[in-house]
Amino acid sequence: MVDSLTFRLSPPDGNCETVSGNFKRPFMEKTLYLFLLLSLTACGQTTTTKINDDIKNTNTDKHVNIPGTRLYIIPPSNFKVASTFIGLQKGETSMFNIYDLVGGNINTNAATFSKAEFERQGAKVFDFKEIKVNGFPAKYIHMQGDETAKAYSIVFGDTTFTTMVMTIYPAADEKTGNEIISSLNTIYYDKNKKVDPFETANFSLEDKGAKFKFFKYNANVYIYSIDGIENKEDKDAPIVLVSQFPKDNTMTAKSIAEMMINKMQQYGLTNPEFKNTTTDKINGYETYQTEVYGQMHGKQSLLFCCVVTKGDKAIVIQGISKRDIQTNLEEFKKMANSVKIK
Repeated sequence: MVDSLTFRLSPPDGNCETVSGNFKRPFMEKTLYLFLLLSLTACGQTTTTKINDDIKNTNTDKHVNIPGTRLYIIPPSNFKVASTFIGLQKGETSMFNIYDLVGGNINTNAATFSKAEFERQGAKVFDFKEIKVNGFPAKYIHMQGDETAKAYSIVFGDTTFTTMVMTIYPAADEKTGNEIISSLNTIYYDKNKKVDPFETANFSLEDKGAKFKFFKYNANVYIYSIDGIENKEDKDAPIVLVSQFPKDNTMTAKSIAEMMINKMQQYGLTNPEFKNTTTDKINGYETYQTEVYGQMHGKQSLLFCCVVTKGDKAIVIQGISKRDIQTNLEEFKKMANSVKIK
């Protein structure tokens, strides 16, 4: 049984290290990568619906725009737009998770999306092929990375964007599997649609008069830069990343922070030293925040991590600084202390 299947989307600016989608085990834990609690459903059917080699649609009154993306789809029955992640969900058994990365080149972002790579990670691949979605080159896979769940995924795009649709359903529930395939065949993508990044935000931050202001939204990550300005020439510019995730009662602010910090270690944070860890409440919310000092790509760095939770929602604020560390740390803390959860 495979513990983790990873497909990586890399943002175009290099500031946000990576955005990953993982098929994690066990599924009884809702991980940071938005895979919901799964249960087995007795069903003797087999998947008979097939993915189209050329998915080509127009936008109809039956299509639903997934908030925060440029993707439209006709949802399967009993699926609704999710409230704690970007996509669709059917209770706590099945889901569509959608990453819409504007600025990402499909040729590089989908390079590791292959049958051989998923099998290398331990997945059982039932089907894999290259298709088209609304004229864009795409890759499709049907696989199983855990005995309790099966997954359909599609990644498509061009040199200016990469969109990935990941779905999961109980392994024995082939009726839902057929419904998911039928829904995937209805995908419509409007490349010219303007997206309101805060349409799906479960939080607000006060950045008036702050050093770090909202810069852009990409692949479910809110990025704040100095004065909200892009600085491609300064790869070491400090940055704040804000993410939101679903949470259940098996997860704590501390466990979420530990997973996020572990992910940063995988992406280049070395020799971590933890300081000033606290669980003091922020605006009445449960929190866990810590300062992690170490090295990133050979440079002394600070990772400030603050996780704020309320009910089934978790907001993660990460500040990264490679210079003016103490000054930027104070700014990171000001932002964290202003968080409000909707």
